[in-house]
Parts: sequence; C-alpha cells; structure tokens
Amino acid sequence: MKQKKIFMTGNWEDLIITTFEVKKEILQPYLPHNTELDLFNGKALMSMVAFTFSKVKFFGFKIPLHQNFGQINFRFYAKSKINGAKGVVFIKEFAPKPIIALIANKLYNEPFFFKNIGLNKSVSQNKKNIRYTYKDFEVKATTAKTTKPLIKSSFNEFIVDRYIAFVKKSKTKTFQYKIYHKPWELYQSATTEIHRNIISLLPKAFRKAKYLKTVVVDGSSVSVEKGILQHTLNSTNTIKISKNSIFNINS
Repeated sequence: MKQKKIFMTGNWEDLIITTFEVKKEILQPYLPHNTELDLFNGKALMSMVAFTFSKVKFFGFKIPLHQNFGQINFRFYAKSKINGAKGVVFIKEFAPKPIIALIANKLYNEPFFFKNIGLNKSVSQNKKNIRYTYKDFEVKATTAKTTKPLIKSSFNEFIVDRYIAFVKKSKTKTFQYKIYHKPWELYQSATTEIHRNIISLLPKAFRKAKYLKTVVVDGSSVSVEKGILQHTLNSTNTIKISKNSIFNINS
C-alpha cells in the first residue's frame, strides 16, 4: 500500500450495526453508475451504523476539535458491474463536525450532513456501555469486553466484511474507495436498544423497512485510499484486499 494514495486515517470503533430488509426498488435510484444490488439470499439489505470516529487525519494532518465523536450512517450493499468488487453505498451520513461534512460533500461527493450526534461510553471490569444519540433518538449497547470472529459466509460476515465504498461522481462516473484495517470481530453477550424511529432520518420510502438484526463490532484503526474511477478498472484489474486490510461503511 503506497502511503501517498491514503487521504484519510483514523479509528472506527464500537460500531452498532442494525440491518433491515428493504424493497429493491427503493434502493435502485441510489445505485451509482455500473453497480448493482448485492443481495443476501435474494434480499436487499440496508444497515444503520452508529460508531465512534477518532484520531482523524486528512493527508496526515490532524483536524483540531475533530478527534473523538459519534457518527451515524445508513448504507446498503452493492457490487460493481465492471470488476465484481463488493462494497457499500451510503444513503445518508451524519456527524457533529461541520468540517467533516464539508470535506465529504464538496471534495468526495458523499451524502454527508451536519447533525449533533451525541456519544457516551463507559467501561467496567467486565463490560462496555456504548450510547449514541440524536435529539430523541438513541442507539445503545451493553457488551462483554471479549470478542469473537465472524463466521465465514454468515449473515454477519455479509454485513460487516465490506472493503469498498462506491460513491457517485456523476450520472456516468463512479468512484471506488478502498479502506484498510485489520479483521473486525463481534462483541460477545451484546444487548442493544435502537429507537424505533431512527429510520425517520431517511426519506419516507424507507419507513416500512423490516428490522432483521443488530450486532456490535469492535472496529479498529483504518486507512482510506483515494477513490479510483470505476470505468478505469476491468475484470482483470480487481481491487484486492488482504486479510489484514478489511473494511466495514461503516463509513
């Protein structure tokens, strides 16, 4: 991995991932050019991801007052028609830091919005408490401090083990962003509470999404590589990810 290609580094940790089944036709308009839905057992899935973003750097430089905050995003699962890469597409992303939102919107064309996302965490000898809030909405979990690896070909692996983010540059251009980090694991003995109206942060078409499952993921440090225009790739030029460089989108 050439360091000059990395534009952002930081930590994405303590991810609470809540997944819903959504009608395929609702997600279709959000697909970037030359991508298609990546289905799990024939179902189109969307996830709400609440997580802690810390130690943020852009091109190696820290952003003052942007070093530890909560973030919430909504994403669904897609794959490239060009090179078969599997990843995520963000529907909306929310963070309490205006500079993050500005950079993501203006420079990378991401659907980022400034929202006052609250973050509160505590750790005892045996457990961890994680809580993200926005107005009356609350996303929280209590977990053991121990973790377990993802099971191959499982629902959880399908949701968590994502290495690419697809971003719509224009109607005919799509960027693939590669994100590196060590393999993530699930916290054990997790109990979660998700505000039933959290889905109202999305357009009305999503209100009938069917709740499926919530998992809590440990996370790690991450490095995000500059986007590659998808039309410059082909089936023999697939973006490759090693076992030590795995992505959640999360972001």
